[in-house]
Amino acid sequence: MRYVLVADDDLLWRMLGPTPLGGEQPIYVVPRPALAARITRRGGRALAGDLSAERVYRRAFVSGQEAAVVAVPGARRARVLAALRKAAPAAPVVVVADEGDPTPGGDVTVLSPTVLAERVVEPALERALTHARVDRLRAHFERAERVLIMIQDDPDPDAIASALALKVVLGRTRGGATIGTFGTVGRPENRAMTRILDIDVERIAPTAVRDYDRVAMVDAQPAFFEEAFGEIDLVIDHHPAEAPVRARLKDVRPSYGATSTILTEYLRAVDVKVSPRLATALLYGIKADTLALERGATRADMDAFAFLHGLANHGALRRIERPELPPAVLDLLAEAITRRRLVDGVLFAHLGPMPYRELAAQFADLLLQVEGADWTVVSGAIESELHISVRNVGHDRAAGDVVRQAFGDLGRAGGHRAMAKAVIQQRDWPADDVAATISARFLRALRGGRGRTGA
Repeated sequence: MRYVLVADDDLLWRMLGPTPLGGEQPIYVVPRPALAARITRRGGRALAGDLSAERVYRRAFVSGQEAAVVAVPGARRARVLAALRKAAPAAPVVVVADEGDPTPGGDVTVLSPTVLAERVVEPALERALTHARVDRLRAHFERAERVLIMIQDDPDPDAIASALALKVVLGRTRGGATIGTFGTVGRPENRAMTRILDIDVERIAPTAVRDYDRVAMVDAQPAFFEEAFGEIDLVIDHHPAEAPVRARLKDVRPSYGATSTILTEYLRAVDVKVSPRLATALLYGIKADTLALERGATRADMDAFAFLHGLANHGALRRIERPELPPAVLDLLAEAITRRRLVDGVLFAHLGPMPYRELAAQFADLLLQVEGADWTVVSGAIESELHISVRNVGHDRAAGDVVRQAFGDLGRAGGHRAMAKAVIQQRDWPADDVAATISARFLRALRGGRGRTGA
């Protein structure tokens, strides 16, 4: 749609500039030739003429169906609208007017300058600030020969997608930056994601970190790892900070539902062309961390989701989301369902040994569908660690706070309002009866006490 922007001065030009609206560059209608010439010199399109004369609008409108925005003081507004309507009687018109100004007659919509600023100026300012942030991190990484992008030990779709997006933001080829993890990609969906979208996630040793010139971390923070990192170069994350983030550059936004949303904003701010492969990865990252925008999603997540949805390969996405499940995993799920315990709205299931770390989280999501379950607490053991995953249906208590209170004295524990986890070394676990101790600690924390018990 083409927009005709009418103003007595350069107000609308200063707000909107030459940016296309509705897919096409707008045309500015102003009263002075000098102002029209200035707009044209700066890359805009403009016409000059008497704003109360029909002839200037006949030049501005092509089909008569274009949308018009009028920012003219009240004293002259009626004459301007009358002239515009003669030239384009069917055009939708928005009038920018202060609260308390006389309401224009006819079929026009009134928009206050405050609302215009919120909808136009603030997004433009945020985009400019994001552009500046990207310029800064690009400059920081520009001369580095070897770049490491670290993700968590059992990376999820949000981490994998964010790492791939950061490579694109930095302009790094496949060999120009390594996506690294100390663990492995375990969950079937995540393995399918890396295979179908051809994303190389390399398992590295902690000692290998020092071999890189620059180290970035996405969807994680140095404090989340048992290995000591010291100060790294960049952290981009949406998890709450459990300790001061030791990084030269950092962008931590706990209010966001996914780190993939932050990286999508980076790509859009610097006008990077997003390929179907990258869009599919980022879309899946947002879907996975927000349960398709149902859990902890913000306006930013929704905007990123809408942008990526039209670019993604949905056939590939369906293949990723429905991977083959090994028979052993189905057997373990059957045992977990059989051994489940529902206590005061909390469903507990202990899996025992697990084939991969993300299985506890996968089952915690699934078992939240059980009737009467407001919380799920699913635990399992792998490689000398006990993993406890917690989900809720939007309870008053934040899952991260409850998990931290219940298990924070034993290991790493925390998370968001609706999802959280704890990772504890089995040698530090205080009792033989794992399932009973988890239940006691969690229920005590949920009811307002401390997680520590005599067990």
